[in-house]
Amino acid sequence: MAVFIAGDLRFCQNGRGMVDCANARGRQVTLRDVDSSGGDMTSNAEYIILVVGSYGAYFRLTKDEVDRRFPCIIVYTPDPVPEEDTISFVRKMKEKLDLPVLAIAESSPRSVKNLSLFVAGGCDIKWLGLRPSDVVALKMHPRCMRPMNSKDFKLAQRLLEKDAVVKQRPEWVEELKKMVETRSKVEVEALAPLGRSFLSNVYFPDKIVAQDWI
Repeated sequence: MAVFIAGDLRFCQNGRGMVDCANARGRQVTLRDVDSSGGDMTSNAEYIILVVGSYGAYFRLTKDEVDRRFPCIIVYTPDPVPEEDTISFVRKMKEKLDLPVLAIAESSPRSVKNLSLFVAGGCDIKWLGLRPSDVVALKMHPRCMRPMNSKDFKLAQRLLEKDAVVKQRPEWVEELKKMVETRSKVEVEALAPLGRSFLSNVYFPDKIVAQDWI
């Protein structure tokens, strides 16, 4: 398991000295790297931004140096389904640094399930976006949306009916219901038609200022 990190995070790695993710941008870090340091981490950040499965979002946020403009650590996990090591790594970061974790992922039932897995694994996170309500508020063009297939629809129904994490978060329930009603999912990259850097220069800053996460 490895995640990719950019931002204000430092830890000591046995045999390699201090690792500074602010300078080594996009550094690939494994759970073993952190465990070998005894788990010691330092940061002046105020948020951990967890990008789940969307390399395009991670690329745009780091290229536009969002972590230098806002006090945050950007963590990208490429796993289609988060592994236990990934969840453990993010949980360790949250516990050691005592920071909120704000998640960015596509608007889809699969993303909600992935966020639920993090919460069930002991890592309390908030859903920053992309959410169905954002799609409506931003008046995104229908061509930006992809139809949910039967597998997506069944997963959404299972999450609404049986997922203990989702059922405890009414805002997540409402967003899932919107997905079911529209039968559509939307990638974070679909924000690009609104502007190449819309994600990092408008969407993300507005969310942070308004503390718009659920």
